Amino acid sequence: MKFHFQLEPVLQHRAAKEVSAEQALAMAHHEYNRRLAMLEDTRQRLEAAFDVAEEDVDVLGAAYLSFYRASLNTKIDIQKKAVDNASLVVEGKRNAAVQARQERQVIEMLKDKCYMNYKREVAAMEQKEIDELALYAHQRRMDNF
Repeated sequence: MKFHFQLEPVLQHRAAKEVSAEQALAMAHHEYNRRLAMLEDTRQRLEAAFDVAEEDVDVLGAAYLSFYRASLNTKIDIQKKAVDNASLVVEGKRNAAVQARQERQVIEMLKDKCYMNYKREVAAMEQKEIDELALYAHQRRMDNF
């Protein structure tokens, strides 16, 4: 008699769902890191724009530099919001991955319990067979006397 878990397809589905959730989490992390790198790059460009000596620039260049800095500040604000949104997405994907892992673990624990019951039943059947053989052997010996 071989062990057969009736909910094996459910377990496989939940395992696949867990893998999918972990992949989605990894992609969300990647997107978050990409947006964070873009924000850092924009901040560095703004610092570089402030490092330019305004004395060496003519009036038109100073105006251009001022507009450039304002543009970078606006871009930083937009990128901060994008990073915050990406952070929320990562948190949501993390929660989904944890939920998927818990759902799979519940079915695995059920499978383990079913397997332990199966092992107990097999052991009981084997013990019953051994007892019957011992009883039969004992009866044969008693009949021969």
